[in-house]
Amino acid sequence: MKRLLMFIILSIFISNIIPNVNANIVQANEHATSVQQSDRLERIKQKGVLTVLSPDAIPYSYKDPISGEFSGLDADIIKEIARRLGANKVDARYLAFPYIIEELVNNPEIDLIAQGFYATAGRKNLVNFTTPIYTEVDAILTRKDTNINNKDTLKNKVIGVIGDTVYEDMAKNWKNQGLIKTYTRFFDNNSLYLALEHNVVDAIITDSIMAESALLQRPNLNLKLLSPNQYKPEINLAVGYALKKEDTTLLNAINQTIKEMKDDGTLYSILAKRSLISHYIP
Repeated sequence: MKRLLMFIILSIFISNIIPNVNANIVQANEHATSVQQSDRLERIKQKGVLTVLSPDAIPYSYKDPISGEFSGLDADIIKEIARRLGANKVDARYLAFPYIIEELVNNPEIDLIAQGFYATAGRKNLVNFTTPIYTEVDAILTRKDTNINNKDTLKNKVIGVIGDTVYEDMAKNWKNQGLIKTYTRFFDNNSLYLALEHNVVDAIITDSIMAESALLQRPNLNLKLLSPNQYKPEINLAVGYALKKEDTTLLNAINQTIKEMKDDGTLYSILAKRSLISHYIP
């Protein structure tokens, strides 16, 4: 128990010192010299490898703890995109979410981020996004032993979020409006869920798909998801994959591939295999 508490405390400490990386990203975009846009797609075809970044987040894209394989909803989609582009291998590299856009922009070896991102206006200034893959809304997950049953009951509560996400922006606004006591930032979902399970935070704001997956994977834990009747989502955004600003040729090729996957039903089959219901499909 002491080790667990120390881990949680350390996670909170580290997560609260995540630096603002936008300045570095903008600077890298202004001096982008990594790979010419017409060359990256050809290099992928020649090497037969698509190199991607993943925040290692179940159920989207992650390293399977048993097989070590690149797995998840977005992993399945990316593998099919890679195959259709002429790449027979996906080289997945893993990095904490708050640093992932900066790494995409700065590292010439990375082709794209293999996890759906909300295509917000701020992010569009830094990277390009593919056409929408699916849509998501925000969700509130808490423990069954709390009195949290709607947004009003969050007052004087501590909320957990992943740093540098739209959910941190939500929590910041809620705090400024006096709707919550405060919020705590975390590096990754494992730390976030541990903090919720062990009473470090009272509730978390996260993706609806993530929250539903957490309940399926942790059926014996003392967690509950606020229903649409209890909490009306405030975010409904399209999700796409992020690429470097200069890689428009690769972007166009992936967008065409996504269209083909929608037209022939492959994309919907992948989503259905991961138990995504119709309201997630744009």
